[in-house]
Amino acid sequence: MIFDKYQAPPSREERGGAKQDAEEYLRLWKKRALYATAAFLLSCASVSVFLEGHPLHVYWESFGKYLVLLSMALLIPFVISVGVAIDSWFFLRALRKDKL
Repeated sequence: MIFDKYQAPPSREERGGAKQDAEEYLRLWKKRALYATAAFLLSCASVSVFLEGHPLHVYWESFGKYLVLLSMALLIPFVISVGVAIDSWFFLRALRKDKL
């Protein structure tokens, strides 16, 4: 909610609508962050089975190293989605405290 100094402050209805939109946005990104976290953790756990000393280490060259690449690729959406979820949570918290 950005307004210049010559504009009237937002009304209660506008602030209520902004809070409702922020809550919906937070729900969406929390769900996305949960899915990205689950995918990232599962890919990291699948890599550990192919490390040295584990039963599937003989397949490291043919399959295991590609799982490392998958984990590296899943790190990007994990970081972005968790970052956006945290940022939207901060924004909603500021709206509830009426700081914006």
